[in-house]
Amino acid sequence: MKQRYILIMLHCEQHTGYAIGTLERVFEAAALSCGFPLCNILWSYTKVSSPGERIYELGYFDGEDAKKLKQIHNDYPIETILAFDLPYPTVLARQARKLGVMNIVSYWGASMSSLNTGVRLLAKKLEWYLRIPFAPTMFIFESEAMRLTAVSGRGIPKDRTKVIHLGVDTNVFRPCVGSKHAHRELGIPVDRKIIFFSGHMEERKGVRVLVESMNFLKEINKIEPFHLLICGNKGSESLPYEALIAEPETKNHITFAGYRDDIPQLMQSSFLGVIASTGWDSFTMSSIEMMSSGLPLIVSNLQGLKETTVPNHTGDFIQPGDYSELAHKILNYYNNPEVHSEHSKNARERVLSQFSVELQVDRLSEALTSFKQSKHFEV
Repeated sequence: MKQRYILIMLHCEQHTGYAIGTLERVFEAAALSCGFPLCNILWSYTKVSSPGERIYELGYFDGEDAKKLKQIHNDYPIETILAFDLPYPTVLARQARKLGVMNIVSYWGASMSSLNTGVRLLAKKLEWYLRIPFAPTMFIFESEAMRLTAVSGRGIPKDRTKVIHLGVDTNVFRPCVGSKHAHRELGIPVDRKIIFFSGHMEERKGVRVLVESMNFLKEINKIEPFHLLICGNKGSESLPYEALIAEPETKNHITFAGYRDDIPQLMQSSFLGVIASTGWDSFTMSSIEMMSSGLPLIVSNLQGLKETTVPNHTGDFIQPGDYSELAHKILNYYNNPEVHSEHSKNARERVLSQFSVELQVDRLSEALTSFKQSKHFEV
């Protein structure tokens, strides 16, 4: 019987970790679910630090990468390529098509383009048909907003795309009623309700909005029950935001905790999850981790970010940049414990039914299988 091989490609160095490490595990599980034995799963990275059998150093763009792909295929006839952020046009996709690789699937974790309309979009659609030989056979996106940047941004036909939302390990990120882990570890008074955020310190991620919401709560004499916990800062990244803190008392209600390995426990100790982005943001892993932990989730009404929660059911929306609206939403949950309890339960159930890592693996496996003999294969 002919051996079947899948090549999983990452456009980063080996052992990058963090979100890439999570994706590696999901990709491997999906490949196994598709019927590829572990020994028939090939891996490639832009730089390999731990050489091993069937692990290759391979990029996406130049002719040398195409030659390497041919050499790999000669040793292990590849049926499927699953590549993280494989764009088009790329010589690698062209080479794969020439070699007869039937599935060339690009899994995207970001937006592809700004949106286009009219003549510009028509030109993008024409460009797509001219470049089909240099394109993957299928694109997978983590949100509808991401997919829209491909369809209405790059002119990629919608039937070449699929949305598979991120999944979270619901056994790791789970509620723990009464947990005071964060209070103990970070010296937060045990009677304070923790407002939790985890993410990068880029301006668009809305850390400024979080701090200003605490300033506003102090201004209206409502800050006492709350504590803002921000994780993800490194070095001096928190300093511009600390400079925004209006009064010393407010500073005592905000903790920048940096990078930590106890994020699940910190979430279990928290009252609400908040992502107050002001610029492009899509379906984030931290959003479903918070909901899986039983936190009602308040997010900015932006792109794929709003696909995570359901207003008045698992959380709520705020207008981007509106710190006073955020403060009032926080107060509303504090003043209505029955609503908080209901939204907490609904948030957990939403993740269990739609965003578990098991569902993500099943959907990815199904996508890889369903496009095996795709009508979209053109050389």
